[in-house]
Amino acid sequence: MTIQEAAQKILEEFGRPLGSKEIASIALERRMVFSNAQDPAQSHAQTIEKNIRDGVYNKPRLVFIHSQEGRMVGLPSWETKPSPAPHNAINSTDFKELKARVPSELLQKIQLATQVKLANTFDEMVTVLLRKGLSAVAPDIKRRLLQQLDEFDSL
Repeated sequence: MTIQEAAQKILEEFGRPLGSKEIASIALERRMVFSNAQDPAQSHAQTIEKNIRDGVYNKPRLVFIHSQEGRMVGLPSWETKPSPAPHNAINSTDFKELKARVPSELLQKIQLATQVKLANTFDEMVTVLLRKGLSAVAPDIKRRLLQQLDEFDSL
């Protein structure tokens, strides 16, 4: 059985999108697949992601589904089901316009990410990237705020 086939069975059983690494771990636990890789779960997870992204070996077909937990793997039939708005969805009543100048090469990468449907629209793609970026620097922000509070206390 391929990891793609195992993923389909696992997704059908769980009835909801899962992360690729979670799928790979379950498939390995259940001995649905095997790997000699140093990190078998990571290897299979990367295979699932690449198959979906490239579309070449994506049989049975799986899709990326965006949720509050981030990008998940799901069945094609789940793409059209209405679901609660993901954390990156743009609600017209609660957003502000942002103008920013970015290097051309960065803009091209954002447009490419939008074209491959990592988000539904360009605005949603920028929102996803900003949130992920802010999540990545959150510990630095917290550290700097605490430093500023310490400096304020020492006055």
